[in-house]
Amino acid sequence: MTKHTWKAVWFLFTTLLSIFSIVTIRIFDGFNWPFYAVTANAVISLAGLIFQLHADEGLRKKMLVRILSALLALASVSVFLMLGLSLFILTSQYHNPQTADYRLQSAEDAERLLDSDGRDVILCETDDLYIYLTDYDDIRFVAGERPSRDDPDILLCVAAAFQRTYELGFSHDNIVGWHTSGGLLERGEPQSRLGAFTWAEKSARIWNVDEAEEAVRAAADKKGEGYQQFVVLCGGERGGHTSREFRCYRVLAILNGRACIIDSRTQMHYDDFILALENLGVRDALYCDMGSGWNYSWYRNENGDAVDIIGTPWPFSHNWLVFRKTAAAQ
Repeated sequence: MTKHTWKAVWFLFTTLLSIFSIVTIRIFDGFNWPFYAVTANAVISLAGLIFQLHADEGLRKKMLVRILSALLALASVSVFLMLGLSLFILTSQYHNPQTADYRLQSAEDAERLLDSDGRDVILCETDDLYIYLTDYDDIRFVAGERPSRDDPDILLCVAAAFQRTYELGFSHDNIVGWHTSGGLLERGEPQSRLGAFTWAEKSARIWNVDEAEEAVRAAADKKGEGYQQFVVLCGGERGGHTSREFRCYRVLAILNGRACIIDSRTQMHYDDFILALENLGVRDALYCDMGSGWNYSWYRNENGDAVDIIGTPWPFSHNWLVFRKTAAAQ
């Protein structure tokens, strides 16, 4: 094989890797910047392949063409960085191994379990769902610094509100919707058709779209917590949010007056996930951010160890919902 043939094989290989990354990222992460980055990778590699297959010797010897050819080869190496990103996105879609403590038959069982079991976090399951019941005495919307796994008061930590874009630095206006932490009201990136969750005066509640903004403001007045997200269920009625993606889904739900986190056990269609919630008896549920990297979450087991639920820490993520129980209460 000539050196030009070897170069053509190289560009064919990197093109195929780029296509794999495009498909993976499109399925699991949608049309975000990683998708456009790997698409650019594919175009570069394809251009290199075409050049190696069709350029004549006279053209290859021109200085400008030689420089461009070298730049194409150098740029094609970045496909391995994008491959690493696509593998991260692929693997972060799956739960870490989970062993449920109980099998939940209905929403009414949740309160009985919390009263009788005595543990701070109970993992329950149905055929389609994982339910994380926590014996919390406080819920906080945390923005900015990621909650520490070493904080013994934290029972459960999950991503909460959407963010407008990928930013390493934190700013409140990058969080989508109104939100409040410790009574400090912030206006994030405006977005229509958002509901809300509030924690005020020791009461957890999910609000429909028409009530959401005022509810977050009222929670701030009471030195409470709150943020906006898509409504999945409110008063037993389905919200207007739809999704065609086949992925793991998560909601913040209210069962018997107490907030909990519910995940799909594996990838499923959004409508099937809502049906599973309804079959359990969930009437109020708010969407949780579950894109790759945003879905990093963990809970504290009975030994006091932080146990990863799903995902890997993501440097662009800057807001979380935290269930707490003070050491004195424990």
